[in-house]
Amino acid sequence: MTYVPILKGKRGEFTALGKVAPEVQAQIRPVLEVVPDEGRRDVLETFRKHAWKELPKGLEVAVDCGALWHAGPVGGFFTGHSMNWLSEAFGAWLLPMVPVFRVFDPPGALREVRDVHRAHGLGAMLRLDIVALPADSSAISHEVRRALHALGITPEQVDLVLDAGYVPSDVAVAQAVPAMLHALDWARTAPWRQVVTAGGSFPQTLARLPRDRPNRLHRWETALWHKVARSFEGTPPVFGDYGVSHPAMPAKGWRGSPNLRYTVGEDWQVYVASQRRPGNDDFFALCAHLLESDHWAAQGEATSWGDQQFALCAHGHRAKAGAASEWRAWATSHHLAVVANSLASLGTP
Repeated sequence: MTYVPILKGKRGEFTALGKVAPEVQAQIRPVLEVVPDEGRRDVLETFRKHAWKELPKGLEVAVDCGALWHAGPVGGFFTGHSMNWLSEAFGAWLLPMVPVFRVFDPPGALREVRDVHRAHGLGAMLRLDIVALPADSSAISHEVRRALHALGITPEQVDLVLDAGYVPSDVAVAQAVPAMLHALDWARTAPWRQVVTAGGSFPQTLARLPRDRPNRLHRWETALWHKVARSFEGTPPVFGDYGVSHPAMPAKGWRGSPNLRYTVGEDWQVYVASQRRPGNDDFFALCAHLLESDHWAAQGEATSWGDQQFALCAHGHRAKAGAASEWRAWATSHHLAVVANSLASLGTP
């Protein structure tokens, strides 16, 4: 595993994972965050349907129900809680599942993670917010030992994700580096299965960006990884990011203008339409601009399934321009391929 993308568990992200090339699938362990909504059972059922329909066999995914821990039993014929409900659904379709936990999860949540670990036998993933880590390493060590004891699991069976959260600038990166290095030094005290450094810098809204032209946005999480890797003695940590999304949960019911998010090296080129055409047809023009630009991948359509869809739109070979979930799927597909291939060939994200 060389790459841990932390993705929202929505239709677009599931579709992108279902289209990854075998060489990309072999390099990633995605984290899928269950996004809360009004009806929790409907959310879980939709998540389950997407997983059954899209996830390729053999792809190990980590599932994070952190936003749902306090919601109680799922209801209906099932008496358990969210994580166990999804564990049974994944198991019924022979899909592997790695449960995500945090050290301050309540006892009931940790019991669920323990049950899922026993059912799937793939260990677990621990997410730590580096900003919230106490300066006293012994305090966090005590809480981690308590959580691992409750799970009946050892560090060798756990992927440790050290999460910097939103890092939108050079200043934010500079502030995060000492905390990340402190967390990595602490992580040396246990033989974790993998140690991942993660962060995200994609903005929460594109409303302020100029329309109908590429906007260069830097992927500051790559700068964070480079600075940490250069300063850390030993094997560099595994790279993690939030794909083409902001780290926070998405706002409910928000519908933005047609937009295209395209990963190019350590930047994104982001196009936002001015909505001059009916429906979402402006997206066709955005794709045409992309293919005519220097940002279009050297391998073109061969880069990913998402690039194939951008090309179809640019050449007018799709009857419809799609909607937000399709655009997110195509952008995520491209992003996963670009980052995984860069890590495999260059050793950098």
